[in-house]
Amino acid sequence: MRLPYTALALLAASLPLSAQAQDISGMAGALKVNATNERTFVAAISYTQPVNNYSAVSLSYINEGHPQDHHRDGMAGQVWLRTKNVEQGLMLGAGVGRYFFFDTARTDDGLHNFANDHGWGSIASLQARWQFDNRWYAQAQLNRIKPDGKDNTTHLLIGAGYRYDGVPGAKLHLQNWAYDDTLTLSTGHTIVNSFRSETARPFTLEYRRAAGKYVDWSATLIDEGGTALAHRRGLAAQLWLIRSLNEKVEFGMGGGPYMAWDARDTPGHDARLNGLLSAVARYHVNRHWVAHVVWNRVVTDYHRDADVFLVGVGRKF
Repeated sequence: MRLPYTALALLAASLPLSAQAQDISGMAGALKVNATNERTFVAAISYTQPVNNYSAVSLSYINEGHPQDHHRDGMAGQVWLRTKNVEQGLMLGAGVGRYFFFDTARTDDGLHNFANDHGWGSIASLQARWQFDNRWYAQAQLNRIKPDGKDNTTHLLIGAGYRYDGVPGAKLHLQNWAYDDTLTLSTGHTIVNSFRSETARPFTLEYRRAAGKYVDWSATLIDEGGTALAHRRGLAAQLWLIRSLNEKVEFGMGGGPYMAWDARDTPGHDARLNGLLSAVARYHVNRHWVAHVVWNRVVTDYHRDADVFLVGVGRKF
């Protein structure tokens, strides 16, 4: 099993590069399927960590819209070469990396006429950024994605971002990070990755503990809610890489196994080992309370992938 390139990118982003300024950006634009000239929308959220004045690493979530018979999104880890960092003005960059995709594809013979395909591809990008003098910047980016066994796509995106200067990225909000134990209750919205996008109301109870200045681990009881296609309940264990953006806000990516029982599954296969990939933003209200927003992607081997969006409140002890 090869280590995901996205995990490598986030690991690099979690190194204590206190002299460098990480940033977060959001972009949207147009996508072209190169083989058919079909066009649709594209959107992306990116986290970037400079390594020095001329290079950086990034982790991005990309939603490639809705071309005919396909709903594809994925995670991209990239390495960048850029012109020198500037406090104000133009900066240009070129990036390459790997793209792990999730594709809901229409089929003629699959159950409910769709399949959840997963795979790898390459991504190459060109970027132009104009840095303002107040930490905000405007950005334009061109992506070319070549997924293995799937149609190549070209993206043109425009957006904005914010630079967090001088933040080391460790758990700055804690006097002693080793005791950041949290019990969090959450609810939200589950969407099955099908062409009908069946929805349900999920509930989760998460226990989270800091394992290092940049690492958390968690154990979570999950009820994804019930739809006509799936009703999973189970237990997930995840390892998280965490970056603090300031003394109140932290961002993290996590992954791990998810053992779940599906009441809608075929007889004899109601218990399955799935994967759970997640992104979290946590806001530390004070020493004892924390709020979070979480996106979870349930990765299955029986075409029942799902997105579980959560908001929750936790008690630290």
